[in-house]
This record gives sequence, structure tokens and C-alpha cells, in this order.
Amino acid sequence: MITSLKHTCAGMARPMELLAPAGGMEQLECAVHFGADAVYLAGKRFGMRRRASNFDDAGITSAVKFAHEHGVK
Repeated sequence: MITSLKHTCAGMARPMELLAPAGGMEQLECAVHFGADAVYLAGKRFGMRRRASNFDDAGITSAVKFAHEHGVK
């Protein structure tokens, strides 16, 4: 059973992606600098990470622009 499961999954394998949290611009820059493929972030009004400073509306725009300029999702 395990052999057939590996065979099925191997056909659908995708490259791994390093996803990092970014609670603020400093963390975003560090994640990009250290090779993150993608980052996740939240706004001040909607965020599940209680201690993160999170981004205001203008900050989200800047963060997304910065990430995309560096090839990060």
C-alpha cells in the first residue's frame, strides 16, 4: 500500500516552497534576504498572529511591491 501511495504522489510532486511569516517590514526583508519563496502577512484589522505588529493598508501595498520586486510571492 505504501509503495503505491509513493508512486501516486511522486507523479504529482511539486518543488518545495519556503513560506515565511512577516509581521512587519523588517521581518519581510529578512525573509526575502534569507531565501523565502513566499511570505504571509496580515493587516492591522485582520490577523491571527497576536504579537505581530502587522501592516497598515499602505504598508501592505509596499510589502507586496517589495516582495514581488524580489521574486517572492
